[in-house]
Amino acid sequence: MDAQHLYRIVLIDDSRMARLGLREQLNRTAEFRIVGEAASIAEGLELIERLNPDLVLLDISLPDGSGVQACCRLVAGRPDTRVLILSVYDDPAVIREAIAAGAQGYVLKDTPVAMWRNAMRRAAGSGVVLGPQLIGLVLMEVREMANGLSTACMVDLSPQERRLLPLVAEGRTNKEIAVALSLSDKTVKNYISNMYSKLGVTRRSQVATLYARTLPSGGIPAEDCA
Repeated sequence: MDAQHLYRIVLIDDSRMARLGLREQLNRTAEFRIVGEAASIAEGLELIERLNPDLVLLDISLPDGSGVQACCRLVAGRPDTRVLILSVYDDPAVIREAIAAGAQGYVLKDTPVAMWRNAMRRAAGSGVVLGPQLIGLVLMEVREMANGLSTACMVDLSPQERRLLPLVAEGRTNKEIAVALSLSDKTVKNYISNMYSKLGVTRRSQVATLYARTLPSGGIPAEDCA
């Protein structure tokens, strides 16, 4: 999507003040427009079905369930829907659950507005987003996990697919990967399709999670909001 794209957003948060604040910030720009708001999962799902937004901003805690539960339901019914979780909690286990549920990212509510905008651009595309305050926390969680998932998970990948893997995990678009590796967009698309099949995944967020677990000590392969 180019810089002039208008991102249509559905916001699901039970706090009226939180919705008002975010709406005022986002609607000041020509790039983002909140087209629907809801205070519960049930209301939100109905809005999403009717409005077909580019991105869903989803609170982690709602009156009729958690944001993780809502994300699971949403992604199961609409696999192409992009979800960015909003939260005041920086618990690595909750972050991991949200990404595993299919969310494109997880951002704390006190993240500066400029970083919010970049996070939403990435999440509405194909990036995996973590707020800058969360990178270290998630990295610690990854390092403490048992190493049952090692590089053995990549044994079936071709050399070219292994070159693509970290770029996909970083949230690069197909076009960005094509430029970086001097490949055509179609070739990149085919490589990624084969990679998904071999790794048993269907989303870039799952690639990022899987790849992170193979790293012995490096950084988490997710976009920060800088």
